[in-house]
Amino acid sequence: MEVYVSLLLIGLISGFAAGLFGIGGGVILVPAFSYFFSLKGVPKEIGFKLSVATSLSVIAVSTLFTSGFHILKGKVSVGEILRLMPFIFLGISTGVLISHAVSGELLKKFFGLFLVLLSLKILSGKGSGLKLPIRERLLVPLISLTSAFFSALLGIGGGVVVNTLMFSLSQRDVREVVALASVLSFVNAVFGTVLYSIVPAQKVLNYQVGYVYIPAALLVSIGGIAGSRLGLKFLHSTEQKVLKKLFGLLLVVLGVKMFL
Repeated sequence: MEVYVSLLLIGLISGFAAGLFGIGGGVILVPAFSYFFSLKGVPKEIGFKLSVATSLSVIAVSTLFTSGFHILKGKVSVGEILRLMPFIFLGISTGVLISHAVSGELLKKFFGLFLVLLSLKILSGKGSGLKLPIRERLLVPLISLTSAFFSALLGIGGGVVVNTLMFSLSQRDVREVVALASVLSFVNAVFGTVLYSIVPAQKVLNYQVGYVYIPAALLVSIGGIAGSRLGLKFLHSTEQKVLKKLFGLLLVVLGVKMFL
């Protein structure tokens, strides 16, 4: 019983991060699910895949409210997201293929170092000076592809990648960046969940669909909905400079955690 209560709390924390920073919370969810599946006696190699897939399914739910909120507020246009779909699909597909060819541990360490280095740039407050619209039009599709790639590879929404690169290279308003990150996290998670649900998987648990474990996904999603609402309230009551600093500090923690 305590394990399931813990899943609800994990959902609350990851949902709060989704609302405040536009990330899906996968960096929190994947380790938590890995521990959960180990308690249930699931072999480690199967447990990791279950963790990645179940994490994406939770992110799809937790970012549904936040992404819809940002679209309704006009922070992100549906047309822009539709134009980014080919890049997102390519990133998801590539991430799945690479995951079978390269050590996941090596990729985690690389990504962790990547986050730490970019977080230092964000915390320094130095921008890149890219102001031309043409650069922005090229930048967003590339960032979308990159976020989708890491989403499929690591079970994250990809919002952390969007925020990191946009804060460093774009001149967009902070809240617009958070909104874009939230919507892209939702799209990435939906594509990833569908993919992991239909691939052939060894069934080790009841109520397992592909690599998605439905009970854990539901419990964490319930906590995530409540957490995302709380995160959105903090987003619109906090100064932009404070948000950037908080996000930079979050990246340091997440980067070190993934590297170790």
